[in-house]
Formats: sequence, structure tokens, C-alpha cells
Amino acid sequence: MASLADVFKEKERSNWLKAWLAIDIAKSGLEHLADNEAQTFHQHIYSQVTSTLKSQSVTCTSCNTTNLLRNQKCPNQICDKVCQEIIKEHRYKKCSWNNTSVPLWKTHYWEIAKCYIQTDGYADKISIQDTDFNGVVSFMLNCTRFNSKFSFPITKGKPTLNKPACLLYKVRTPVPSYKGSVFSTKYLKYSISGVIRIHECKMM
Repeated sequence: MASLADVFKEKERSNWLKAWLAIDIAKSGLEHLADNEAQTFHQHIYSQVTSTLKSQSVTCTSCNTTNLLRNQKCPNQICDKVCQEIIKEHRYKKCSWNNTSVPLWKTHYWEIAKCYIQTDGYADKISIQDTDFNGVVSFMLNCTRFNSKFSFPITKGKPTLNKPACLLYKVRTPVPSYKGSVFSTKYLKYSISGVIRIHECKMM
């Protein structure tokens, strides 16, 4: 088994360790902003949806994503409207329904945030603390409510020469090294710079 000293002697292993630390630090820097916005967004949606109902405390546990995507109306006049609000704020209108549980929307704000994480595999993640770095960044990239939260425009679509990738897009996209490791020096640089630039966020 390699010792800690060996890790620092070998460049490849050292890069892996540095990248892991950079990602951990970057995630901790993004968590507060992303979690606050997820809560604010959740409150906004339910305030909008329940404003026309007799009681704003009405809940629903009978709906699921399959029914909603078939345009079936919520018996309590809630879930289908919440679904439309979620879609409306998605940058590409392609939500990740496999990551979320509709009956939990009312009580767990992170269930709504997970609709913006583009890859599956987050269904069992109940909070931002349980969600990995790529998941948090994906939420911020795909939810348009973050458009005004940074000092740079968020990338939409595939980056081009005229429209280069924003910082969030860069740190989410691993750059393979010559040995096939996703943690190259370039990826490490973007992760660290993400921590620095997060302080330029416009905390609304």
C-alpha cells in the first residue's frame, strides 16, 4: 500500500489528490448559494401555485411524474402547476424527472432542485450535502434563476469560439489527461478558480 509520502512524489497521484481537494472546496463554496436559491425557488413556486386556492396548506401525495407528463390534472390543483413552473425555469425545458419524487415536492425543496440535474442517479439524494459537485453545478447551469447570480453569463448550449464556456461549465466538464484520468491539471485549475470566483456572486 502506498504511503502518503508516495502520493506526493508521483505526479499523477498528486494531481488526483489536489483535484479531489479542489472539488471538495469548490462544492463547499457553492453550497450556500445553491441551497438558498433552491429554498427560495421552492417557496416562490408554492406561493404562486397556492395563491388561488382556499388553503395554502393543501398537500398532494397521489401524483407522480408519469401522470403529470401525460398532462393529467392534479386532483388538488397543485402538482401539475408546480410541474409547469419547474419546466418554465429550466434552461432547456428538459427536466430530469427520474431524479425526483412528486409526493415530496411540497415538503422537500431539494426534490425540485434535482429536476435540474441532467444525469440520473440522484433519486436517493435528499439534500445538497448528499449531492456531489457535478450535481450541484448541473442544477446551477440548468436553472435560469441563477442567471443573475454571477458576474459572468451562464453558458447555454455547446460553447463556441464566439461564445466560450462559462466557469461553471468548465468545472463541470472533466478534461482527460494523457493517461485517461479525468483530473488533469487543467481541470484542477478550473476547480480552484471556481472557489475564487464564487466570491463574485451577487447574493440576492
